[in-house]
Amino acid sequence: MKLLEKEKAQELRLNGLSFKQIAQTLDVSKSSVSAWVRNVAVPKEAFSNINEQRRLGREQSRKTRLSNIAKINDEINARCREEIIPLSNRDLWIAGVMLYAGEGFKSSSVSNQRVEIVNSNPEILRIFINFLIKVCLVSKEKIRVRLMLYEDISPEEAREFWSRELGIATNQFCKPFIKRSYRDVPYRHLRRSKYGTAHVNLYDIKVYKKIIGWLKAIYEDNNF
Repeated sequence: MKLLEKEKAQELRLNGLSFKQIAQTLDVSKSSVSAWVRNVAVPKEAFSNINEQRRLGREQSRKTRLSNIAKINDEINARCREEIIPLSNRDLWIAGVMLYAGEGFKSSSVSNQRVEIVNSNPEILRIFINFLIKVCLVSKEKIRVRLMLYEDISPEEAREFWSRELGIATNQFCKPFIKRSYRDVPYRHLRRSKYGTAHVNLYDIKVYKKIIGWLKAIYEDNNF
């Protein structure tokens, strides 16, 4: 029986099959295949088949690995969602204040105090807008948006994008700030947003003072 398997293994090797393929075909170990075909001179034309099979094997392994990673990520995301959703009003309260701590405009000058947060990520700005509406009880119509764009970005296209993403009407957008494009400078364009950055503004000094007051209270409560 072993002799027949050995002869078959040598025949398959001459046809350009890999050790793994031969082992799977004959239902034997790769070490046995290696011993049986070690002296087989594989024809040059058969090497192309071996190399192609190796490439396909690597590609399949890559796809399997990525699929497994995606499955694990989906499971983690599902567990995380169960842990944190639904958000309470207090959760949104803390989230909005801490967003302002990191991204918000702050000024000691009374004449220059306003609520303003800047980001290129619509999801972050949506959280803050919800915070203004649901926690600060601000009317959505009072919110203004100003875009900062490069000169090669269409203001109309950018305004439509941000209006759709933020749920803010286009008539609440101020004149955009246009700055020089760095698209022709190596690597600079890789770090920029396709639709620029958005400044979400609320010209209400009372709301501004509340946010800063809440933030100060959190800082003081965490003072070791």
